[in-house]
Amino acid sequence: MATRGHTPDAVVLAPGAENNGFASMLAELLRQNFEAKPHKLKDLRAMRGTVALVADDAEVAVTLEFLGDRLVVHGGIRNVPDVTMRGPADVLMAMSNMPVRWGLPIPRRDEPEEMALVADVFAKMKSGALASYGSLLRPGFLLRLTRIMSVNG
Repeated sequence: MATRGHTPDAVVLAPGAENNGFASMLAELLRQNFEAKPHKLKDLRAMRGTVALVADDAEVAVTLEFLGDRLVVHGGIRNVPDVTMRGPADVLMAMSNMPVRWGLPIPRRDEPEEMALVADVFAKMKSGALASYGSLLRPGFLLRLTRIMSVNG
């Protein structure tokens, strides 16, 4: 049952997902984000649906299943996800460093690292190296995903 603060079971690995290093790493990152920034639980509670993250270069995939008060991390792609993001592992993991201001991924102009990170992610999207499927139908969902994935904000 969800409480206002951190819940020990807010992020769980599905059976077998512990064998997927990408799944284990994402689960731990998200647990740490919720523990360090409990206000992110508000976004978690508002999310219902699934996101597949496919790291082409590492030949690994995970599915994040959002159940409102809980997130289940599956190894591999499970069912037909609502949103799929496909690209190099380092670019997918760059979401964890996205700057978040006013609840949006907006870099500060006086922070060259933030500007470069956002520019790199958008350049990868423009070139097709990072692709997103289903995100146009679920912009709020994708925005919340960015906020909970980021260690910032």
